Amino acid sequence: MVEWMFDRHGKARIIFDGGKLRSSHGVVIAWIKEPNVYYLGGQHAGWFEDGVLFDSRNHVLGFLRDAEGHLPSRPGLAGTPGMPGMAGTPGHPGFAGTPGRPGRGGWSSEDIAEYFET
Repeated sequence: MVEWMFDRHGKARIIFDGGKLRSSHGVVIAWIKEPNVYYLGGQHAGWFEDGVLFDSRNHVLGFLRDAEGHLPSRPGLAGTPGMPGMAGTPGHPGFAGTPGRPGRGGWSSEDIAEYFET
């Protein structure tokens, strides 16, 4: 299912598209191989668990509307924009090893829409 992912302020920022994340313009920006998330080049970027996206420090970047995972707080959700046209899917890279996962933190200081820019 393709759906919007929300940031700490409840604003729709990026798109969850099954095994990948897309920018608000429909371009693939990351891969998901649960529970791990990888940058386009295959380096480990964080975790995705029960509808919640965590950064490399295990702080929450964003969440799906029906997320059941850990959230430091649940903001009210803003309206969602229409879905953009979806760009083609790039070739799948080899994935790097998975680091140990630190203890959970609060909300990430990173911006979810900028986190995957390389």
